[in-house]
Amino acid sequence: MERIHAGDPSALDAVLEKYWSRLVSYADRLLLDRDAAEDIVQEAMLRLWKQRSHWTPSQQLQAYLYRIIRNLSLNERMKREVRRDWAHKKRREPRAGAPSPLDLAERAELREVLDRAIEALPARRREIFILSRYHRHTYQQIAEILEIAPQTVANQMSAALDELRVRLRPQLDSFARGTLPGSPRRPPGGPD
Repeated sequence: MERIHAGDPSALDAVLEKYWSRLVSYADRLLLDRDAAEDIVQEAMLRLWKQRSHWTPSQQLQAYLYRIIRNLSLNERMKREVRRDWAHKKRREPRAGAPSPLDLAERAELREVLDRAIEALPARRREIFILSRYHRHTYQQIAEILEIAPQTVANQMSAALDELRVRLRPQLDSFARGTLPGSPRRPPGGPD
């Protein structure tokens, strides 16, 4: 740990040699995918190296590595669930005509405004919002993932929604009137 902390690449090689098989096996059990497990372990080692200055050499290396593997594997599983849900939803949606360029521009602008508002949330609040709204986790599941109380999740989620309502109110009002900032204005009484 001290050698890695000091930036000695041969120490990282020694860690790889000692823990590679066990960590890949652990990730494989979490993901049920050997290739993905190997990718996760590589990512964990990269993070260990990049973040070496942020931890103290007295930490237990094995526990630290397993925690990184667990977190990366859980993130990968969430991504897979989202992709699977999205693909399933897309298959079930009726095929509509292609959206107009104006529709696409308005959607992109609204998405950009929403993304900026979400990014402006405090880090913990943003993470809880994303796990709830984008990954569809329950408050209990989020509490387990983040190792916090479910009531803390509920409080942070409520605060996030309140903050987003305040930040997005002007844009949502403009969108409802068909006049998003930066979008072409339709003349009054003219055709839609």
